[in-house]
Amino acid sequence: MLYYTTSGDSIHDPLLFLHAGNYSGTMWRDIAEHVSGLHCIFVDLPGHGYSRDIDLTSLDQAADAVAMVIEQDFEGRQINLVGLSFGGYVGLTLMARHPHLIRRAMLSGIHIGKIPNARAINLFARLMSPLIRLRWMRRKLAEPLGVTDMSIIDRTDGQPNLTPRTMRAILRLVSVFDVQDDLRSIRTPTLMIAGGNEHATIVESLHVFEAAMPACTTRIVPEMGHAWCNEDPPLFARTVQAWCDGDALPPLLIPV
Repeated sequence: MLYYTTSGDSIHDPLLFLHAGNYSGTMWRDIAEHVSGLHCIFVDLPGHGYSRDIDLTSLDQAADAVAMVIEQDFEGRQINLVGLSFGGYVGLTLMARHPHLIRRAMLSGIHIGKIPNARAINLFARLMSPLIRLRWMRRKLAEPLGVTDMSIIDRTDGQPNLTPRTMRAILRLVSVFDVQDDLRSIRTPTLMIAGGNEHATIVESLHVFEAAMPACTTRIVPEMGHAWCNEDPPLFARTVQAWCDGDALPPLLIPV
């Protein structure tokens, strides 16, 4: 079973957060402080945090492991879902495989189809992944994402959030992510978001998601990057809250 923590009163609607690669559920601490009236669940995905000893083998495996948490510990009740980057890929896979578990979803920073230069990226990952054991490298990777709380790059016991093997697995799985055949079957109300400064592949994928998914809404966050939850936690939290409540989205977000 995956490790997870919670915050908020359990009488409220459950909101499950899926973290980015290289991190764990602790990356959502700032966001949780700005979300009210929801029962927040912070999962450590396979290969990460205190789920680090569970090998990450596929996105299907990761999604099924999250589904098991929902079904066993939350009685299979429908949840709201937030996923960023790697957590977004797992989240979309979860929606395709276990649609009955998800009420509404907000996914940010994901693409569909093969990414450009995938072979070069995976070669780079093989060469660089051993350095993830070094804290200075983990700090180096976190800085471009706007991370200011460097405590989230490690577990609370000081151990790295992931192993070199997990780092390689993430890039391998994401570089060929393609669930296009499943998109039309995903009827969960879904907000797909990208930062305006993200890679063009992610921004352009918003058009694909909006055209293929029957209940998809898309937005761009101007002048922000891949981890805009770190750049503006209050805005990210307001967006999550509005989407979960079915309210109007913050006007700063612009339609695609």
